[in-house]
Amino acid sequence: MPKPKVRSGLLRQYIWAGAGLGLYFGLFFRPVREANFAVAVALALLATAVTIVIALLKKDRLPLRELGRTAVTTFIKFALVLAMLEGRHYIYDLGGKWLVAVFTTLLGAAAGWWLAQSDLSTK
Repeated sequence: MPKPKVRSGLLRQYIWAGAGLGLYFGLFFRPVREANFAVAVALALLATAVTIVIALLKKDRLPLRELGRTAVTTFIKFALVLAMLEGRHYIYDLGGKWLVAVFTTLLGAAAGWWLAQSDLSTK
């Protein structure tokens, strides 16, 4: 486990990077279609499948039970993030471009914190 000072620095870095990506996704969002959560689920399934295939190709594979758990948590993470991105359509209808920017910035910061927690716990 990293030292507390290093840990807080990495956590801050993840949060700022996530917030920056979220701000980007918000500022340049232009609704050109209706929200479609089925697309988010399909993309989450595809991303999970790619992740699991890559894990299966490694020489030091995870046990099948652990691989299943990884697949489920990976799908949940992808599906949540992609569903929130689809939610931008509704936020745009509520408050326009600036509310979308605030929403996605906060979402990005939260995603950065979440990724940092899982990444820092493995180090």
